[in-house]
Amino acid sequence: MLEFWYREKRTLVDFRRGPLGPYFDRFAAHLKDHRYSVGAATEILGKCCQFNAFLIENKILQADKITQTEVDSFLELYLVQTRTACLYSPRYVARNALNRLLDYLIQIKVRQPPKPKPVKTPYGWLLDRYLQHLQEECEFSKVTLQRCRAQVGSFLEALRRKARPNHFKTLSAEAVEGYVKQHLKDSPENLSALAAALRRFFRFCAIHQHTRMDFSGLIPPVRRYRHASLPKGMEDSALERVLGAIDKNTPTGARDYAIMVLMMAYGLRGVSVAELLLDDLDWQRSQIRIRAQKGGKEVVLPLMDTVGDALIGYLRHRVDKTPFREVFLTVKAPVRPLNSLVISHLVREYMRKAGVTMAGGGSRTLRHSWAIRALANDSPIKSIADVLGHRYIDTTFIYAKADLKTLRDAAMPWPEKG
Repeated sequence: MLEFWYREKRTLVDFRRGPLGPYFDRFAAHLKDHRYSVGAATEILGKCCQFNAFLIENKILQADKITQTEVDSFLELYLVQTRTACLYSPRYVARNALNRLLDYLIQIKVRQPPKPKPVKTPYGWLLDRYLQHLQEECEFSKVTLQRCRAQVGSFLEALRRKARPNHFKTLSAEAVEGYVKQHLKDSPENLSALAAALRRFFRFCAIHQHTRMDFSGLIPPVRRYRHASLPKGMEDSALERVLGAIDKNTPTGARDYAIMVLMMAYGLRGVSVAELLLDDLDWQRSQIRIRAQKGGKEVVLPLMDTVGDALIGYLRHRVDKTPFREVFLTVKAPVRPLNSLVISHLVREYMRKAGVTMAGGGSRTLRHSWAIRALANDSPIKSIADVLGHRYIDTTFIYAKADLKTLRDAAMPWPEKG
């Protein structure tokens, strides 16, 4: 498969010698299957061929004997003769190429995956136990566990030496209260979520006797008023400008156009679009299945013609040979599913290109726009809740505040003077 990328016989001979020689053809096929461009693939293969020559010179004859020491030594020697240019990092490019090859050798079981080095922190003994409790007993998702690790870990980081086993149990209520107030004051996170995370953590510590008493009551309440905020949506003209900013004639544009049309048509969350599978598209019945999110419910909706056309336009460009069942994948190699953060970034970027400015603009804006538009067209609140996947209709009532047409009818006349 090297012949797909190279034609010079001398170059092919260089590749097929040494400890990595037996694997370069399969690695080249791997890059082709994952739709690497000619420039990216030849750059990766070229750096790996140089690394192979370095291994030969150092008398390393087997691929399974390659260690991080050889990688670091090669990079130091390689960078001595490489000039650094503006916006170009030779170290990053070379290390990225070697990582692609070494990861592939792990996939085909030529090399063993490296054992992760544990990061030692004064509070690791407690944070690891707490996260294990959340995973096994509370059955938290990976995303929620990552969020809890960051929230609790940043608080324990502020304690420093007092987070060690021999000091943590001696913490007094006054000391904990002072740390909590300062941490909440300095934290840029959502305060209500952070306060809830710390209360849960201190209850765990009290139950498992890591503290002398339950400090969860020391976390000050964060006031939140239900339905206090007003949902913000975009006008129809702004939505059309956003769609017009997408070049549908490119693979990336066809994908992004399908994403935007899908979100505008059904008011979907970014995570729902990211987790949409090919199996969720029922072309025979013209239906689309939206999986449950955030405690909501699964929804099966009619597949609109505009949505179907946009999906077909994208699927013509979608990679065929891939193990992923997610509909929306990256266009550039390595191919992988998009996540909700990337989708929200896409929405903000096309809003910027279209000149649509809105505070907090993102995938949520399109969801709000759909609900507000549905209310303006006299759609029943129950139907809106069903499409949005809300399990409880109370969740949908926040959009009633944006129904200006009905609110005008309900408004009392302003009293006159005298």
